[in-house]
Amino acid sequence: MSQEPVLPYGSPSVLSGIAENFAFHSSPESFITARSLAFQKAHPQLANSRIPIRAKVLNRDVAVISSYDHVRQILCDETIASRLSSSQAYDELMAPFFPPPNLLLLDPPDHWERKNAWMERIATINKKIQPLVHDCVLDHFRSIQSGSTVDIYECMKSLSWHILLSLFIQRDNDEKSGDHNEIETLHEDLLRGQFSLFPVSINTRFWRSPRSKGLQARQNLQSILGDKVAHGRCPFAFDEPEEGQDIANHLLLFTSSLAAKGLASLLTAVLLNLFFFKEGGSLLSTKIQTLEDPAQRSNYIQSMILEAERLSPPVVGIMRQTTQAVVLRSKEDSVPPTLIPKSWDLWLYFVGAGRDPAAFGETADDFIPSRYYSAESSRQEGLAFGAGAKSCLGKDVIRMIVLAVVETCLGQSHGANSNNSSEDTVIGLHAEGGDLPAGVQGWLGWQPKVRPEEWARDIKQLPTQRPRKPIMVVVQHQLAS
Repeated sequence: MSQEPVLPYGSPSVLSGIAENFAFHSSPESFITARSLAFQKAHPQLANSRIPIRAKVLNRDVAVISSYDHVRQILCDETIASRLSSSQAYDELMAPFFPPPNLLLLDPPDHWERKNAWMERIATINKKIQPLVHDCVLDHFRSIQSGSTVDIYECMKSLSWHILLSLFIQRDNDEKSGDHNEIETLHEDLLRGQFSLFPVSINTRFWRSPRSKGLQARQNLQSILGDKVAHGRCPFAFDEPEEGQDIANHLLLFTSSLAAKGLASLLTAVLLNLFFFKEGGSLLSTKIQTLEDPAQRSNYIQSMILEAERLSPPVVGIMRQTTQAVVLRSKEDSVPPTLIPKSWDLWLYFVGAGRDPAAFGETADDFIPSRYYSAESSRQEGLAFGAGAKSCLGKDVIRMIVLAVVETCLGQSHGANSNNSSEDTVIGLHAEGGDLPAGVQGWLGWQPKVRPEEWARDIKQLPTQRPRKPIMVVVQHQLAS
C-alpha cells in the first residue's frame, strides 16, 4: 500500500533562519550531518534513509537533498525537472554578476537550443586542450625551483588560472601578462561580492561593500572581455553582433574565479591521490607508470579522476526552485515519498549523494581508484558536473584538462612545442610533514566515517571545496628519461 507524501524532516522557525544560514555557510557537511543524526534519533527505524532535510535560510524554505536517487530524479526526470527553475533559484546570487542570457540561468526550453549551439563551439577547441595544458603545466612547474615547498591548493589555483585564461583569451606575442592579472583580480572581487553574507550594494566616499565592488568588477570585466571578443582574441568565431555578446557573456563564466577555484579544487584532490595515496603498498603514480599499455594508463587515470569527482566534487551542490509542487519517490517501502511545495528551494548536496550507500554500496565512503577502470563497468558516476539536460557544459573540457595535467606530470604527454618525450619534464610531489589531517583524508575518501566536526575543521566547502589549512608539498622535476 502506497504512503502519502510528507514534507521534508524538520520544522525550523523563522528566528532560527539566521543561525541556520551561518551554520550552512560554515560547513554544509556538518550542517546536514547534524540534522540527519537528529532525524535518526527521532526515527530509529529509518536510520539508514537519506531523507530530505528541511531548513530555513534567509526566511526561505529549503529542502536539502543528499540521496543519490532523489538528486537524479530532480535533474533527470522530465516531469519533475519541468516544475523546477534554475533562474529563480539563482536570481539573487548569480544574475547580478553574470548577465543573462547565459546557460547557467536559463530554463528549458530556451536552455536546450543555446546549449546545443555552445556544445558545437566548445567542440572546436577540444584538439588544442591537451597540448596547451601540457605546455601550461611545464611552464608553471619549471617556474618553481625543484625542491621548493608549496601549498598544493594555491599552486593548483595559479595553474588553473594560467590554463583557463590561456584557453579562452588569446594574447599577442608582445603582450605581457598584466592583462591576465587584471582579469584575475577583477574576478576575485566579483566572487567576494557574489558570496558576501552582506547582500547590499553600498558605495560611499569612505567605504564600499563587497557587493558594490563585485558589481563594479563585473562591469569592468564585461568591457575587457567584450573588447577581446570584438578583436578576435577568443577561440570562438561569430558572424552577428548578438553572437559576440553571447560569447562575451559566457567568457565571464568560463574565466570566472569560481571556475578557476573549482578546477583547482579537483586538481588538488587528484594530485594528492596520485602522489600520496598508496594501493597495495605502492603509490598510484608508481602503479600507473608500471602499466606498459598507454591505453591502460589512460583508462586507469580516467578512473581515478572519476572517483575523485565522486568523493570530492569541487562544488558541493546546486540549487533549484519549485514552480509547482513536486513529489520525490522513495525506493524503500518503509519510507514515504517526499512532498516539496511550490516556491521552495532545493539544495542538491553532491557530496552526500556521491557517497550514498544505496548507489555505491558498502564502499561508498572509500577511495577506490580502479572503481571505473573496467570497460564493462556500469557503475554510476558522481555528480560533480550535475546530470540531465542541464549538466555542466564544461564537463568534457575539465576532464580533458585534468587528464592532461596528470599525464604531463608523469611525463606521458606532449605539448605544442615538444617533438619527443626527452624534451619533457617529469613532475613529482612529496609530503612535507606527517599524515594529512583527518578531515582532509575524509574529503579524499582515504579515511571513512570522519566525524562532522573534523570535516568542518579541516575542509572549507564554499564557494568550492579545499583544505582549510595549507597542505605543504615538495615539488621535484627532472627531465624525462
